[in-house]
Amino acid sequence: MKADFMSKPLSQSLMAIFISLLPGCSSEDVKGPVDCSLSSLTLVLQSTTDASSCTSADGAIALQASGGEGPYTFEMGGAKNDMGAFDGLAAGNYEAKVTDSNSCTSRLGVSIKAAGSDLGLVATTVADTGCLSGNGAITITGQGGMGPFVFRINNGPFGTTSTFPGLKAGEYSVAVKDGQGCVFIDRATIARGETGVSFSAQIKPIIDTKCALSGCHNGDNGANRNWTIFGNVKANAGNIKTRTGNRSMPLTGSLTQDQIDLIACWVDDGAKDN
Repeated sequence: MKADFMSKPLSQSLMAIFISLLPGCSSEDVKGPVDCSLSSLTLVLQSTTDASSCTSADGAIALQASGGEGPYTFEMGGAKNDMGAFDGLAAGNYEAKVTDSNSCTSRLGVSIKAAGSDLGLVATTVADTGCLSGNGAITITGQGGMGPFVFRINNGPFGTTSTFPGLKAGEYSVAVKDGQGCVFIDRATIARGETGVSFSAQIKPIIDTKCALSGCHNGDNGANRNWTIFGNVKANAGNIKTRTGNRSMPLTGSLTQDQIDLIACWVDDGAKDN
């Protein structure tokens, strides 16, 4: 081993030691993303228990995952666990999701029924083009059941207003309750429209102050990404969005939620040089 070390030029040996000791950045700090389109991760329904009545939230669902790379995290209706069992469910349509250790996901639509009720709903959405402010909207229309209807999104109170404005892009729980007290739950997704987030005015300053620093992604320390060059940033845009979103990047310091959201909006807009 001594001969191998001495056979290299001294500058190369010292550089290797220097890079290995850098506290905030290394040539490995941006790993290539796992191609989840090739993942074998699968989510299946094991069993369902319907609600005993249209006013009862006593339904249950059991899920099972296979493939991908464990451990798994199951999610449904805002609740998460590692077992795949969810109870206390009212009648409605739910989306279940499993995430593996590579952040790959698999989704499954699941329905809970309630005897004696035909209550349902339709939700229409308007895309969010505001990024930080949120200007999307959801309108809920009750179907079946017996009026009058009241409505809610997420865990808010029921009310007579059926349109909910000022919403950010994302998935929402929507619900309708009829005059007999029957409840039906569904989900609605507000798409992200073109937000117009600017690379030069909004994204580059974040990169310059949080990422392309001395000893990190400025190309002078052997790191495998130089983010002072726009083409490199664009080529890694998807990975940057994922890792800033899960707060695994930057390695030193942190980003505000607004900064994370701006990056996501810019990437979703197509990572433009604007």
